[in-house]
Amino acid sequence: MIRDQFKVQVAIQGEALRVTSKSKDDLQSIIQFLKTQDFPVALQFTNYR
Repeated sequence: MIRDQFKVQVAIQGEALRVTSKSKDDLQSIIQFLKTQDFPVALQFTNYR
């Protein structure tokens, strides 16, 4: 779903999903997009920069 909306790199790492991009604005847009979706699990966002 993320790849369809944005041009970023997405990797699955265990139970975590890692999204990388050159632009911080893209990452913030993805966070806002994911918050509007209805997922059956709680989402947690962590910034490693």
